[in-house]
Amino acid sequence: MSYLALYRKWRPMVFKDVVEQEHVIKTLANSVMTGRIAHAYLFCGTRGTGKTTTAKIFSRAVNCLNPVEGDPCNQCEICQGILNGSILDVIEIDAASNNSVDNVRDIRDEVIYTPSKAKYRVYIIDEVHMLSTGAFNALLKTLEEPPSHVIFILATTEPHKLPATILSRCQRFDFRRIPVESITKRVEYIAKESGVKIQKEASTLIAKLSDGALRDAISILDQCISLGKEELTYEDVLKITGIVKDTFVSEMVEYIINKQVEDVLKQIDRLVMEGKSIGQFVSDLVFYYRNLLICSTTKKPEEIIDASEDIIKKMKEQCEKMETFELVTAIKELSSLEAALKWSTHPRILLETALIKLSEDNLNLKDSFIAERVTSLEKKLSDLLSKGISIKGDSDKEDLGVKEKGKDIKGRKETSKDMDKLSQKADKDVSPKKITAGSMEGLKIWGDVLKEIKDFGRMILYTCLMNTKIVEIDDRFIGVVFGKGQGQEFSEECLMKPDNVEFIEGRLSERLGRQVKIKCINETDIIENAQKEKDEFIEKAQDIAKKCDADLNIIDE
Repeated sequence: MSYLALYRKWRPMVFKDVVEQEHVIKTLANSVMTGRIAHAYLFCGTRGTGKTTTAKIFSRAVNCLNPVEGDPCNQCEICQGILNGSILDVIEIDAASNNSVDNVRDIRDEVIYTPSKAKYRVYIIDEVHMLSTGAFNALLKTLEEPPSHVIFILATTEPHKLPATILSRCQRFDFRRIPVESITKRVEYIAKESGVKIQKEASTLIAKLSDGALRDAISILDQCISLGKEELTYEDVLKITGIVKDTFVSEMVEYIINKQVEDVLKQIDRLVMEGKSIGQFVSDLVFYYRNLLICSTTKKPEEIIDASEDIIKKMKEQCEKMETFELVTAIKELSSLEAALKWSTHPRILLETALIKLSEDNLNLKDSFIAERVTSLEKKLSDLLSKGISIKGDSDKEDLGVKEKGKDIKGRKETSKDMDKLSQKADKDVSPKKITAGSMEGLKIWGDVLKEIKDFGRMILYTCLMNTKIVEIDDRFIGVVFGKGQGQEFSEECLMKPDNVEFIEGRLSERLGRQVKIKCINETDIIENAQKEKDEFIEKAQDIAKKCDADLNIIDE
């Protein structure tokens, strides 16, 4: 007899064996016992949560000759016939490969015939969201007024893709992700029944890796059992799945925090030489930074984070060395890297570049902080100029002040005129159409444009632009701002290719409602120009105060 995969061997045969879906199985079992059988059901949920399994159990339960509390007996002629395929009244259809109008028309033509042996003819349509628009339209009439002997069970991982007309004709059941604890228990039970011991750490790791899908967990266990060992360990699971230990990730983060670039590169080399998955490692790194963020923002992180005491203790020590905004920025950077890796032919280079950036200049966070500070100062200065400038002198000297533009103050008409000219010049310089650090917040539509670039498969262009932003130069020009250390020369060359320029300008023009052109800008130059303009303004103010023989003290409140 050929080998049967564990996930098939241990597929539940009755409702009570379905893990962590009590809200679904209780309702279905009651409907079998009371005879309140609907003509269409919709089972939604992520992969491996029991949708198809529950559909098969239900198809036997409604036809079983001797149901037990809503469960099929699996012993009668009907149950056995459905299980071995000799009774063809239960039909399973894969909508991924049978999604045309003709396929659904075949169903529509068949439903008029009564079942051969069973009470109900049951159609289980898996991945139903993949049906074409025409197929959905063909299915609609049948769902609306099906014969009394027909039951449809639709299963999907993406219910939002189904037309509302289909959804409204089905009883919907949402299958939940299965908790780690429940998956762990099931994995340990199956391992024991298979004659294999498994360490608690190993079964827990398998449960975590399955991401709420029991089928995935059983498949990983099946692969681990293939090692032929009497007892499965934590290291065995790591070896089979190609992931790294928590201590490896913790060490990497420690090197990044301490800016030990050489050690970071050695860790990456070790990762690659051991054949570990770079994509999985980046995913683990994102999750680790998420845990650091939780440690820095909550008093009892152990209630949220699923990790050992030693790891949580280490995380608490590490998060004390980092600000919250640093952790958030690191998560964003690594998430972008994770997306880019899916399309890259050089994942190691992307990983090295990203982690060097994280560890070497700490994401340019100091520059970002300075830019934000300059922006804040410019805003306050602009507000001050719009209302008037207060220049305070020593107590033994006369105070100078501009309470209202154009008016003489304490007999000093010349001073007032000079101040008025200075104010007008400053107002002109901080015009919103002029690019300064104050306008560096960027236009929010850029995120939508970047998503569209990615959706169109222009991954090289997306990679070059994913850390940029755009600012409005004037009504005609939009500036694409590159930060320090972003490889501006290469990125600008990529951006300014004619087809890329046409694509981006078209998307920006569409969203702004006017024709615009793009220009490349360096963020450092903008900040330096803003600082220069500010220094010129202060210098002018000091000259005026000197002419008036008064001490100048500009207060930033």
